[in-house]
Amino acid sequence: MHSPASLNPTDPTLWGLTPMELHDAFWASHGVVCVRRHCGVAPSQSADLFLLLEPTQFAVFDLRAIAESLLWSHADITRVQLVPEKDDGYVERIVRNPAGDVLRIERRYRPDAGGNGVVHLARRSDHARDWALAPTTSEAFASMRRRRRTRVDAAQCHGAVLEGGASQKGAAQRAMSLIVSRWPNPDRVIEGITPLAEGVFGSSESVAHEEDRTVGPLWIGARAQAAQPLAVEAIGPAPVWDAVPTSPHRVRPILEIFAANTVERVAVHHAERSFYAPLKRLLDIIISLSVLVLTAPLMVVCAVMIVIDDGFPVFFGHRRQSRGGSSFRCWKFRTMRRDAEALVADLRKQNLCDGPQVLIKDDPRVTAIGKTLRKLQLDEFPQFWNVLIGDMSLVGPRPSPDNENQYCPAWREIRLSVRPGITGLWQVMRTREAGKDFQEWIQYDIEYVRRMGPWLDLRICLQTVQNILVRRHTGA
Repeated sequence: MHSPASLNPTDPTLWGLTPMELHDAFWASHGVVCVRRHCGVAPSQSADLFLLLEPTQFAVFDLRAIAESLLWSHADITRVQLVPEKDDGYVERIVRNPAGDVLRIERRYRPDAGGNGVVHLARRSDHARDWALAPTTSEAFASMRRRRRTRVDAAQCHGAVLEGGASQKGAAQRAMSLIVSRWPNPDRVIEGITPLAEGVFGSSESVAHEEDRTVGPLWIGARAQAAQPLAVEAIGPAPVWDAVPTSPHRVRPILEIFAANTVERVAVHHAERSFYAPLKRLLDIIISLSVLVLTAPLMVVCAVMIVIDDGFPVFFGHRRQSRGGSSFRCWKFRTMRRDAEALVADLRKQNLCDGPQVLIKDDPRVTAIGKTLRKLQLDEFPQFWNVLIGDMSLVGPRPSPDNENQYCPAWREIRLSVRPGITGLWQVMRTREAGKDFQEWIQYDIEYVRRMGPWLDLRICLQTVQNILVRRHTGA
């Protein structure tokens, strides 16, 4: 068996890492483990997804572009057809001598390195293991099909599949240019590198030379001397390969990248060291307990009406993720038919949201009493119990399940650094414009975590009350 990192010993390196190692680090930043056929290496079971590749393949695409398809299909294996975006392939650079004098201007038109191709995403580690051990592609899929209940689906998005074998020397350069253009924070995964300028990264022992002429995004490898200026004017997106041999920088494993304690230190460091965090929790307890006591008779009436309309159960507890990724049951009064979950796939085409949420006009899953409870916002009242016991807060990001979070790891780690809320910035600011709901969800969740404080929480609560009153007045 061979190690994927050493398939082509003539490949250049960057920070001591081969293009294939950098490619795999890029996917690790998305919570994805790259598994190459017949590599003989059992894949980690800590990943959200496994990207199944041929031994010398590079694949670069935006996972978010097919996140909704992956979410809805529930497939074990997804066949992803990658279609290249338009690219003129033009690169220009000014070559200078060590004194800074211009020697020449190079204009290069990159040859079309292909890009059309197919890769596969697997959810299960046993399928990834079959791929890693199979000597041929057909044997790999035969092994997967023999496993019980293997579901396969297909998706398509912009991206590139590049063959990095000895006969395709330009593939590594092309793949790295694509990765540099799509990865704004490699220092989060690769130890020992640091920003040298806007969009420019290099080893921490290097320094940005005053004679460097760079335009990011750009990654600069080891120089012959730490303070030596670059001999060329470098314009990204591109890598500037190591000029001298250097020891490989460490690539953090996925569990370390997305460790909950690291996330909390980064995202709520300011809150934990101030009065805000304990004050927020104290108010959560006082307000939620008061609401539960004062509305107990009303909730009894709601429960009776649900039973009369559609029988038991009264409550619906859906598995959601709280701070640090811990799982809890988010309680609501049941407003849908008991077979609502089974109908989701059939109603997929009627979904008005562009992301993993489900919003269907005149939703046939909603019961008669459920429509009234939703209109009056009464179905949310049992969530005050979740607030009281610490699973949720009054204000925070929308509580969501693991399968909604897993396809956007950077956003997931930010939003899971705080408790989810009954209401939040997204709930009061969203526009419901076609094609923008998922983007607004990400935008406002991130904005809340970065700006969270008592005044923002108060503003959100007041806006929530106003929105409820306006909806009741207008009948919306």
